Amino acid sequence: MSRKSRVLPVAVVLAAGLALAGCEHPDGMALIAASATTTVRTAPQPDAFAATTAPPTSETAPSAPGTTTSVPAPTTTTTTATTTTTQPPAQPRTRAESPAPTPAAATPTRTEAELAEAKVLELTNAERAANGCPALAADDRLAAAARAHSADMAANNYFDHVSQDGRSFVDRVKAAGYPAPGAENIAAGQRTAEAVVKGWMDSPGHRANILNCKLKALGVGMARGGSYGIYWTQNFGW
Repeated sequence: MSRKSRVLPVAVVLAAGLALAGCEHPDGMALIAASATTTVRTAPQPDAFAATTAPPTSETAPSAPGTTTSVPAPTTTTTTATTTTTQPPAQPRTRAESPAPTPAAATPTRTEAELAEAKVLELTNAERAANGCPALAADDRLAAAARAHSADMAANNYFDHVSQDGRSFVDRVKAAGYPAPGAENIAAGQRTAEAVVKGWMDSPGHRANILNCKLKALGVGMARGGSYGIYWTQNFGW
């Protein structure tokens, strides 16, 4: 939240160590942020969620210029020799050997995090389809920002939209190369993709981000560590 944001004098403390606070964007767009306490406990931590949204901008992602590559035609040189000597006796024919089979290309094995992130994208798009919204396109830049934030929260044991160096999700997404950040959902403690998407859909602020039909792209990041054990981030783009 910027220094120009107005903090509403309302704070609601929820059960299981969660706190919900509302703030207003300087452009007049209401933001919802849910945050969790970061007290380290020996017992398993409760699930936590947080969401925030940025206003749409007029910026668009730069399209890669088209390129055309000309491939030179292969050149073949043939040499013919003439001889006056007597040809040797014909050799007996032998069965032509079959060429050795070409080994199939190995399929890259995806990590646990990559599989979970792909599942979150799939489930998010399923929720959007059920509510009449177009599917979000997977974007590597948004995914890089989301993975970095989840890893940072796990490594430094905190839970917040604002990084410990003071950067907002807008700063992180733009630094990753995506020009039009849209919104961010974070969560901690949910063990599966199904559990985290259900938790987000059960929360009004997160649900609003997931079902914002104007958003166009999504990147998901999952990381293990910290007092919650697992951290999730969704970065959306206009």
